[in-house]
Amino acid sequence: MMRRYAGILLMLSLAGCSTLPKPTEPQSISAADTLLAQADNKAANGETVQAIAILERAVRLQPRNARAWLRLAELYLTRHEYRKAEQFAGRAVQFAAGDPPLIQRSKALIKQANELQNEPG
Repeated sequence: MMRRYAGILLMLSLAGCSTLPKPTEPQSISAADTLLAQADNKAANGETVQAIAILERAVRLQPRNARAWLRLAELYLTRHEYRKAEQFAGRAVQFAAGDPPLIQRSKALIKQANELQNEPG
């Protein structure tokens, strides 16, 4: 009887010391991330209107995606639509908790849009 318990204890202790690595799941790419990449490609090719449309879709899919809001703000800034740029950069700040560089870039864009908007014209 003691042998049986000793064998069970040995098996249990060895099972806890397994050296086999746990399988890792590949990181999944969200639909919004795919759309961000598509928008970047469009913007790089000078297709700003199409890039904006893609990013608007991305923020509908993931309304708390700070990167999508910031990218949208950047594109509106290039189109001299300063109020929209400022508004969307504000959304990026709102959702960028835990990402200080993104917050900093968003606040800099807000400042730039505000300055450009208030330039004598």
